[in-house]
Amino acid sequence: MLFLPLLMLPVCEVFSSFLPLLMEKDMAMVSRQELVVAQREDPSLKEMFSEVLAPEEVASAMSGCFVEDGLLLRKWLSGREVPIGEPYEQVVVPMSLRDTVLRWAHGDVVGHLGVNKTYNHLLHYFYWPQLKKDVRRFIKTCSTCQLTGKPNQCLKPAPLYPIPVIDTPFQHLIIDCVGPLPPSKSGSAYLLTVMCQNTRYPAAYPLRSITTRAIVKAMTQFISVFGIPRVIQSDQGSNFTSHMFKEVLQQLGVKQNQSSAYHPQSQGALERFHQTLKSLLRAYCVELKGDWEEGLPWLMLAAREVVQDSLGFSPNQLVFGHKVRGPLALLHDGLKEVSDPPQGLLQYVEGFRRRLFLAGQMAKENLLNKQKKMKRLFDRNTESRVFCPGDQVLALLPLPTSPFCAKFLGPYTVVRQVSEQNYLISTPERKRHSQLCHV
Repeated sequence: MLFLPLLMLPVCEVFSSFLPLLMEKDMAMVSRQELVVAQREDPSLKEMFSEVLAPEEVASAMSGCFVEDGLLLRKWLSGREVPIGEPYEQVVVPMSLRDTVLRWAHGDVVGHLGVNKTYNHLLHYFYWPQLKKDVRRFIKTCSTCQLTGKPNQCLKPAPLYPIPVIDTPFQHLIIDCVGPLPPSKSGSAYLLTVMCQNTRYPAAYPLRSITTRAIVKAMTQFISVFGIPRVIQSDQGSNFTSHMFKEVLQQLGVKQNQSSAYHPQSQGALERFHQTLKSLLRAYCVELKGDWEEGLPWLMLAAREVVQDSLGFSPNQLVFGHKVRGPLALLHDGLKEVSDPPQGLLQYVEGFRRRLFLAGQMAKENLLNKQKKMKRLFDRNTESRVFCPGDQVLALLPLPTSPFCAKFLGPYTVVRQVSEQNYLISTPERKRHSQLCHV
C-alpha cells in the first residue's frame, strides 16, 4: 500500500483549506484599514516598503512598489504583455491573509487548477514575496487534489529496501493464495503457494476453497517434508489473520510476518512466481487440452529446475545439491546413451555436502550483488518519506463497495512506525480499525 503524505502539517492545515490565520474570516470582511495595518506589521514586507517608488514616479512606471493612501501596491506586467498592455496593480498580501487568498484562488468555486495556472491567475490581482513557492506548497498539500489526482501529478516512490537475505533454507517461508482458477476435474479452484525465501524453492497445493482449515491442511504437507519454519510471511487476507491460523502458528512456535496491504512487492519473489506459474498453467491447458491440476506436478518440476537470476542457481540445486533429473536430462542421456558410474556412499555424501555448501554461499553472494545493483538503479529517482505519530496521511485502500478496486482515502492518523517502511494507521470508520501500510 502506498501512502501519500499531507506534508506532515498540523491537522488544522491539512484539510484542503489551509485555514487562514483569521480563521473563517473572508477577505471581503477585512477592511482596507485592517489590511494597511497588517502590511505595516508584517516583517516579510519590510524590504518592499523600503523600495517604494516616489509619488511622482508612479504614473510613468511600468513596474515597482508604491503606496496609495497607506496601502502597499505593486505594478506588474508580464513579459508577453509589455508591448500592448497596461500594468496590473497588485495588492501586496501580508502573511496573515495569504492562506485565505490561496484558498480563494484554488478552491471549489474557481476549480482546483495546477500550480502555473493558479500562480499566473493570482499575479493579475495579488503579490507577496515567494508567491509561487507558497502556491506550490498549498496545491501540493490540497487533500482534494490528492484524492482526485491529477494526470501529471506523480509521486516519487520511496527508496528500495531489499528483502533480507536468509541464511538457512526453509526457515523463512512466504505463502499466498492464487485463484479463483477454472475448476479442475476434482473441483479445485485455488492454489496455496509456498516459497522458501532462501532457496526460492516453490510448492503449490490445489484447494477447493481457501478457508483457514484448508490452508492449514495443505501447509501440513509442506512442513512434513521440509520441517517447521521459524517465520511464515503472508498478506493480510482474512484466512491468514484468523484466530485459527494464529493459534496453529503459535502451537508450532512459528512467528508470523504480515506484508502491507496492496503492496505485493513485499512478497516479490512469490508474486513473480505466480506470474510464471499462471503462464505455465495456461500454456499447458492450451497445448495439451488437459486438466491443470493433473499437469501441476510436472509444471512444478520444470519451475524448480529454472536457474534464478538473482541467485545464479536453480531451487533444486540449492535444496538437493545437484540438478534434479528432468525431461531435458532424460532426453540428453537418451541421446548420449550414458549411465551414471557407481559411487560409494561416503564419497556421495561428501560430494553432496560440499556442493550444497558452495552453492548456498555463491547464491547468497549473487543475491546480495543483484540487490545492491537493483537498489542503486531504483533509488536514482526516489525520495524518502518519514512520518510521525499523529501525522495525517492518505492511504491506498479497497473501496467498501468494491473490494477489488482501491483508491486513496483519508486523511487517516499515523499511530506508530512498525518498521523503516511500514506504518500503522488508524482507520476507525472501516471494518478493520487499523491498517499496516507501506510507504
